[in-house]
Amino acid sequence: MTWEPPGPGTWELDTAHFDPAVSRPVRDLMTEAMRKGLEAGMELAGAPLAGIDARFVHGRMYLRMVPLVGGSRDLPTPPKPVLWLAARLHPEFRRRTKRSGEALDGRYWMDEFARWEAEWKPELVATSRRLGAVEVAELADDALARHLADVWSHVRAGAELHFRLHVSDLGPISLLLLRSRDAGLDEAEVMSSLAGASPATSAPAMAVAAIAREIELAGATPTSLEAIRSASDRAGELLDEYLAVFGHRISTGYDVRDRTLAELPDVIVASIRAADTSAATADGAEQRGAAALALLVEQIAPVDRDEYVSLVDDARALYGLRDENGPITVQWPLGILRAALLECARRLVAAGRLDDHEHIFDASIDETLALLGGAAAPSPAELAERCAVRMSNADLEPPTVLGRPPEEPPVDILPGRMPEMMRGVLLVTELLERVDRGSGDTALSTGLSGTGIGGASYRGIARVVADADEAIERVEPGDVIVTRLTVPTFNSVLAMAGAVVTEGGGLLSHTAVIARELGIAAVVGVPGALTEIPDGSEIVVDPVAGTVTVL
Repeated sequence: MTWEPPGPGTWELDTAHFDPAVSRPVRDLMTEAMRKGLEAGMELAGAPLAGIDARFVHGRMYLRMVPLVGGSRDLPTPPKPVLWLAARLHPEFRRRTKRSGEALDGRYWMDEFARWEAEWKPELVATSRRLGAVEVAELADDALARHLADVWSHVRAGAELHFRLHVSDLGPISLLLLRSRDAGLDEAEVMSSLAGASPATSAPAMAVAAIAREIELAGATPTSLEAIRSASDRAGELLDEYLAVFGHRISTGYDVRDRTLAELPDVIVASIRAADTSAATADGAEQRGAAALALLVEQIAPVDRDEYVSLVDDARALYGLRDENGPITVQWPLGILRAALLECARRLVAAGRLDDHEHIFDASIDETLALLGGAAAPSPAELAERCAVRMSNADLEPPTVLGRPPEEPPVDILPGRMPEMMRGVLLVTELLERVDRGSGDTALSTGLSGTGIGGASYRGIARVVADADEAIERVEPGDVIVTRLTVPTFNSVLAMAGAVVTEGGGLLSHTAVIARELGIAAVVGVPGALTEIPDGSEIVVDPVAGTVTVL
């Protein structure tokens, strides 16, 4: 098997989002939406990049940063003096240089945030509610085809916006971190000041707690969804609203092959049984954030405090958007697409035009629409062959880089405000992914170490899981989730966890965000967590020391 670069330049393996059996529709979606969305976002920010390309090679996603000039050519990077001159003479660089200053000075991200709140989010939510309420099993074939086409348009629009907004949300957070670093402030304390700014992260847990309170008042035991509905009218109303908002969202991964929360009734019941009904999580998180900010402000010179607090306010607004983005723009639309595709698969299998329901994930959306309309191609045999190839990708060992070796971005030669922008982006990337080994030994006898989030230790049973799907199947209330990384698809099960440990991630990773919002202990960026923490062992997670100890 050969691994050829899918185009010019450097292509780096992405391991955070998809397994090698990723579906054809999602491969098509990522290839189109990432480039379009990031192009729009980087243009708006005045970034010195044209965008980021995604391509799939043997089921693995590879990403390439596309230079602003000459992105279609596979040429070596010019010497720095040549780059310095080109960055000041090329018309596109000159335009972007001007735009970067306007974007930073004008706080363009607040305009994006305002549009998200007033326009994009309401439209996406309304469309997802409308399309998610359709009973696909009751549609005639032609109506199902129209519904599938409508859902696919919704998915594409949401994914494109998803990537556009991921440029905007980096701006204020990166500026806050740069100013804080220049002032000698501790990065962990700075990030603690953002606690409570991401209510969407804790929203599922809050909704579950509200249901649990109603059941508690009724004196009932939540043994099934029907038992919850029969506990009281109000409990049933809250459950139905919870399912309408969260039930259609992909909850075990990022692919349309992954299950939605509505397909996991036992998980819903378990999370309701485990819910903490005694306190308002969001209020507690906001109080922790306010307390952390008060301590930070005391370390800032009085003359600079107003500007610093303004930076924190902007960062808090976009910090919340950062974690709200994916569930609304991607996970919810994809879950609705999954329901439509599964109904298409059922009908096509019954009609003899598909050998197995799984094979629907090997057809493009256009091909599925054609099959619904009576087309003979692709044949059942062809789709079965595609599926066999897709499933065999798991046996391949992918290289981390295809094409030219990666190089450090030449930040220092950029003109205008671009260096400031790029320094911030690189810092945020570091805090998303950094493995902080701390000062401790990583041997089991002395504990594993990383970056801690939280103020109190937690002792519990370790559940070592590969992904959200396994976590949902195995985690019991109060367990400590141990995994490589968490993503928003973990949110439903993290609400039941007592603590979380990840092998990767940093202070701005999803794990760190949700730990702050839920008030649970976490240690992230722990080398060896998956291999040195035995599944089922009792461990102590100490976020203050940044250690994990196996007892």
